[in-house]
Amino acid sequence: MDNEVKRIGVIAPPANVALERELPRYLPDGVVTSHNRLSRPEARLTKESLLAMGESAMRAATDLAYARPDVVMYGCTSGSFLDGFGNEAKIAERITGLIGVPAFTTSTAVLEALRAVGARRVFMVTPYPEDMNQHEVKFLAHHGFEVPAYDSFRCALSEEIRAISSQDVAALVLRNRDAIAGCDAVFISCTNLLVLDQIAALEQALDCPVITSNQASLWAALRRLDVPTASIACGRLFR
Repeated sequence: MDNEVKRIGVIAPPANVALERELPRYLPDGVVTSHNRLSRPEARLTKESLLAMGESAMRAATDLAYARPDVVMYGCTSGSFLDGFGNEAKIAERITGLIGVPAFTTSTAVLEALRAVGARRVFMVTPYPEDMNQHEVKFLAHHGFEVPAYDSFRCALSEEIRAISSQDVAALVLRNRDAIAGCDAVFISCTNLLVLDQIAALEQALDCPVITSNQASLWAALRRLDVPTASIACGRLFR
C-alpha cells in the first residue's frame, strides 16, 4: 500500500454522517476520500444556520489542503443553494482561490448531473422544512428545471435527518409514483440523507433516472479527476 492515489477532499457539515458512509462504497480503485468538517452555530435547519457554515469553510479548506487533495467537494446541498440564485459555486471559487485546488459544491454537481441525464421536469424529495423546500424549487427553476411536485420529511433538526433510513427514503419516493410519472427524473436532495443503495431499485421501478446529492457529488468529483465511471453501480448517471 502507498499513497499514489487520486484524492477527493470532502468538506462536510458537522452533523453529516452520510458522506463518510456512502462515498467509499462506490470509489473505484486508486481513488480515496479525505474529510474535514465545517463549524455551525446550531443544528436547526435554517437558512441562517446553514449559511453560517460558510464562515468556517476557508479554515476547513486550509486544513484539508495538508492532505493534498486533487479536487475538493463542498458537500452541502442547502448550504450552497441558499446563498442566492446563481451563487451556488461562489464558495467553491473562494476555496480554489485560497488553496489552489479545483473545488465544486454539491449544488453545482446536482445541476450538472440533471443536465447529463437530460432532465427538465424533476420530482424532488428532501428532508428539509417547507421554507427551504420552496427555496430549492425556485433555485432549480432559476437553472431551467421545473419541479411540478415534491415530497419531504420536513425535518427541523439535523438529528432528525440522521434517523431516516435509505429504505424510508425509497418508500417516500415510491408513494409518489403517479406524480413521478409526469417527470423525467427524480432528485433526492441533501448530503446527509442515506439513499445510494436504493438508486438501482428505484430506477428500475420508476423507469427514470434518480439523482441524489451524494451520487451527483461523487460523479462530479470523478469527472474532474478524469476517472471513468461506467463500471460504478450507482445509477444511470454513472453510465
